[in-house]
Amino acid sequence: MKKLLLISGLLLLVIFPMMAQEGLVRIEPASANGDQQIRVIYDATLGATALVGASKVYMHSGVITDGPSGTDWQYVVGDWGQDNGIGQMTAVDGETDQWEITLSPTARDYYNVPGGTNIFRLSMVFRNPDGTLKGAGTPGSYSWGSVASNGDIFINLELGAFVQITDPDNSELFIDNGETINFAASASSEVTNMTLAIDEGSGFNVVATVTSGTTISYGYMPVNSGDVDVRVNATIDGEEVSTVRSFSINVIPATVEEPMPSGMLKGINYTSATTATLVLEAPNKNFVYVVGDFNNWQTSNAYLMKRDPATGYYWYELTGLTSGTKYVFQYWIDGVIRVGDPYADEVADPDDDPFIPASVFPNIAPYNQPYGPATILQTGQADFSWAVTESSWTPPAKEDLMVYELLLRDFLETHSYDDLIDTLSYIRRLGINAIELMPIMEFEGNISWGYNPSYFFAVDKYYGTKNDFKRFVQAAHAEGIAVIMDMVLNHAFGENPMVRMYFSNGAPTAESPWFNTVARHPFNVGYDFNHESSFTQAFVDSVNNYWLSEYHVDGYRFDLSKGFTQVNTGSDVGAWSAYDASRIAILKRMAGEIWDDHPEAYVILEHFGSGQEEAELAAEGMVPWRNMHGSAISSLVGPQGDFSAANATTHVSYMESHDEERILHEAYGQGGTSGAYSTQDSVILLERLKMNAAFFFMLKGPKMVWQFGELGYDYFLNGPNGINRLDPKPLPWGSGNLGYYEDPLRQYVYDVFGGILSLRNEYADQIRNAQYTIDVAGADRQIVIDGTVNDFVIVGNYDLSPVTMTANFTSTGTWFDYFSGDEYQVNTTSQSITLQPGEFHVYTNQKLSNGFADAVETFQVPVTVSPDPFTKDTEITIRFDAKKANPAGTGGLIGASKVFMYSGVVKESGASQDLSNIVNDASAEMTPVSGETDVWEITLTPSDYYGLDASEIIFRLGMYFRNENGTLLGKGFRGSDIFLSVLPQGDALTVSPADFSQTDQITITYDARFGSGALAGASKVYMHSGVVLTDKSVPVGSDWTRVVGEWGVDNGVGQMTAVPGEPGKWQITLTPKSYYSLTGNQQAYWLAMVFRNADGSVKSALEAGNYEGYFVAGNGDIYVDVPNTDTVVGIEQEQGRSDWIYPNPASDLVRVQMKDRSLTAVMISDLQGRTLVYREISNFTETKLNVAALREGVYLLVITDDRGGSYVRKLSIKR
Repeated sequence: MKKLLLISGLLLLVIFPMMAQEGLVRIEPASANGDQQIRVIYDATLGATALVGASKVYMHSGVITDGPSGTDWQYVVGDWGQDNGIGQMTAVDGETDQWEITLSPTARDYYNVPGGTNIFRLSMVFRNPDGTLKGAGTPGSYSWGSVASNGDIFINLELGAFVQITDPDNSELFIDNGETINFAASASSEVTNMTLAIDEGSGFNVVATVTSGTTISYGYMPVNSGDVDVRVNATIDGEEVSTVRSFSINVIPATVEEPMPSGMLKGINYTSATTATLVLEAPNKNFVYVVGDFNNWQTSNAYLMKRDPATGYYWYELTGLTSGTKYVFQYWIDGVIRVGDPYADEVADPDDDPFIPASVFPNIAPYNQPYGPATILQTGQADFSWAVTESSWTPPAKEDLMVYELLLRDFLETHSYDDLIDTLSYIRRLGINAIELMPIMEFEGNISWGYNPSYFFAVDKYYGTKNDFKRFVQAAHAEGIAVIMDMVLNHAFGENPMVRMYFSNGAPTAESPWFNTVARHPFNVGYDFNHESSFTQAFVDSVNNYWLSEYHVDGYRFDLSKGFTQVNTGSDVGAWSAYDASRIAILKRMAGEIWDDHPEAYVILEHFGSGQEEAELAAEGMVPWRNMHGSAISSLVGPQGDFSAANATTHVSYMESHDEERILHEAYGQGGTSGAYSTQDSVILLERLKMNAAFFFMLKGPKMVWQFGELGYDYFLNGPNGINRLDPKPLPWGSGNLGYYEDPLRQYVYDVFGGILSLRNEYADQIRNAQYTIDVAGADRQIVIDGTVNDFVIVGNYDLSPVTMTANFTSTGTWFDYFSGDEYQVNTTSQSITLQPGEFHVYTNQKLSNGFADAVETFQVPVTVSPDPFTKDTEITIRFDAKKANPAGTGGLIGASKVFMYSGVVKESGASQDLSNIVNDASAEMTPVSGETDVWEITLTPSDYYGLDASEIIFRLGMYFRNENGTLLGKGFRGSDIFLSVLPQGDALTVSPADFSQTDQITITYDARFGSGALAGASKVYMHSGVVLTDKSVPVGSDWTRVVGEWGVDNGVGQMTAVPGEPGKWQITLTPKSYYSLTGNQQAYWLAMVFRNADGSVKSALEAGNYEGYFVAGNGDIYVDVPNTDTVVGIEQEQGRSDWIYPNPASDLVRVQMKDRSLTAVMISDLQGRTLVYREISNFTETKLNVAALREGVYLLVITDDRGGSYVRKLSIKR
């Protein structure tokens, strides 16, 4: 009985959701047939609910004519993505999210279905006006019909008795002379009479009759090609029913074997203003027709292609063409394959072309045939007139390339070459000498990155005409800018004619001359080229030579070049990335073919292979990509990054490309904080981005910028919906967009990028041949470039606190600060210099600029607070130094007679800048500090000053300063408001119980509002964690082990639960020993963790320091002390020593005792090494330290003795 109940319950779980979907659609009358008026009602709250709340809904629909369970849509009504009223529905009166449409006068009329054609079902989906949202069904069978796996909805109609022609399936038939066609039909039930009649053009002639059963057939042998109609009449239960189908029959003559005219190449050959010869490579195919506008899309033997006996190529000469007229055409191969010419330079696509504005591509050839993409030929085209300067154009040396990677779709709202030409001055002023265009050859769809190519010789119309592209290349050359194409030859997509010629069951067949049946490597998309095939190699060489010759492009970046291999590594990324001699041979062969005719062409590879393999390719003259994305982010947020690998002439190095998350966006979630300096602050990050530019682009070798990196573009890679990286991104300029171009802070980034890249460009010869000395890792970094005439020294501080470093110069005397224009005196070639966090300088031994006004600013804090840290109940004194303040576009407060502090509190989180409880009245007046000039102070207790309730939590104080009437201001860095962190009540992290061992169940609670507050609004939070299995006083990142979590993957591993009723708080419950799979005697001394959002783009950033039971490292890693371990806390042992630290944890006094020697000094420091308590001792074996002033947390106790020994112990402070 229990089993029966369980099964019943499971059935209910399945049945109830299906029952709920019954109301997704309904028709009135419920038993309608196709010859009645039908009302369709759709409930948007069921099935795929994307249209809930929509203000307008369309029904995109058709009919099914091939049988009661068919799914082949016919006679479709609707223009997907168009808000033109066709299929528009009406809201059902009195109902929410229900929509209706009436098919009138009958469904047959609405869909324009010919009489005699059975209508078995209605097929439909629903959409919003622009087609970006779809209302579909939940797959399954229902009382009214069914829903397919793709969500298509099929409603069964009441047909009653019927007959249908079941054979042949296709209406277009190709047969050999003397071959018989079997016409067959079936009835819905037993007949008393059924006839099959054929009309060859002079009326129906009955050719078969049966008087019982449900089937009828006839073997028909046509004499000639032509159209026939087949009609079946039947009597079923006294009712007369009938159906008719039309067939086009092509009796194929033998293909003529004849040599094609000399000089003909594969593709379209224009031989005169009225003639063209078409040549198609189609091995092992039997016959090919040319079909198009010129023969009204009808097959006829007059358009059967001939076959060249020497090459096997099919060819056909078109005559009588009108010069200048565009003709759309296809090849119809073996009667069932319909493709355009693989070598055509223009494609007609009925799905994509309607969405291309005439301003981008005028006079698109009309094409509305149902045969998929076709191609265009046009005789009498005028040759493009290249400027005379093209013959003298010399592209930059590959070692000097400053590349700008550009996706035209997301670069300009008009996405046109014409407007890109107008924007070249913007790119030139940036110091760029090469533009790398993401794929621009014909790709599937319009809104694409272009890595789904279909026609490799055609310019995709979404960006403009082929002559527009030529004008762009010519204009770029005139600006001194090379043009590099992103070339996709690893694969092709399903609309590619060479794919479609040999394709079955969702993959290329083994007969394909060009493609593998299964991709030979991981990460493949589309269909994988066989690069060892001579057919593929010839095609690749043709493509490469074509764009270099026809369009004057300067070279290629080959997408996924590591895929140019026939070594089958399946899904093993490591094996695929290993040294592959065959792949090297393939790439060398291809590059050699390019350089035979175009010796200066760039061959850039997106390779990411083994070091040995890339070295061999580079030695041959190819230039692999080098991804420095991780180092760029680490450098943005702190001192951890390292740019050393970018100092290479063999690779194109870049901080970001189209594929990576924008470095600023990622930095926001990873930055750290030191006092008022936070690398999660966008203003500070933009300044550090300039420092990155100086240190990255001044290294040797070619470099690349992803579009708008020069403006600090920080919009999420995965686009507006957060899901699809291919989605269009908002523009930084233009009406209604991000407004970067109008933002002075973004323009300062552009100025610095432009200044650095122009320096590289202008002095390329000297820099290329200079002696380099680099130190581009860690906190204090420098580059010394010792040239023949010009020397450069770049220094910078990547730490979050000031540093003093030794700057190395090539000579003493007067140097010049490139960005300020000021002189800088060098007194010694090893000169000590103190730099504020994020401060950098580019020094030159010659005066190369008069400075870049306001482009670079050194971080200064005009405010100090004492004591620090403080809580809302601490009495604090805030001091403001007007000399260090930014005047924010006013005259500033130096010399002001009165100063007021405009201020408030931040309650939401540590990331918020929203101020409340603002004080800006007479009580905000400050007092001048005695003995100081332009320094003012105010003393207050935040809870009283801002009128806070005892239960209110605040995270920051925000402020700026003004004179008595607000006409003069003093602000923080770059004119921003100034924020002071407040120690909020409560804890960012708690572990319950606090006194635990690794075998205890514990609950970890994280309050995302603390620290940077970056996760305060997250809908999901994950704990990415591990353990430290060594008894270290200060663990580091390399000590992590037994890690639980997959960074950036939303799979539930480490997912926390929101604490009910406490916004921003998250918890997870675990037992360390089992959670981290500890075995045997393994002992966890620390739990190591960070917190992140679902996709890993944002992580926790608590302020570094000691806290109760844990500490936060400088990189944001959190280490929770495991209090109860196998090591005795209070009596710590080291090499046989037994020394007392008691109590531990301590609250106010801690006693330190040595058993057999005297103490000389005892020191307490935080986990960042800052000394907090220090006492020298003489001839005593014990001492006491007052720790009452230390806040709760974990500290280091350092003991030295009279025998020269030094010991480090962990000390916990708890109260």
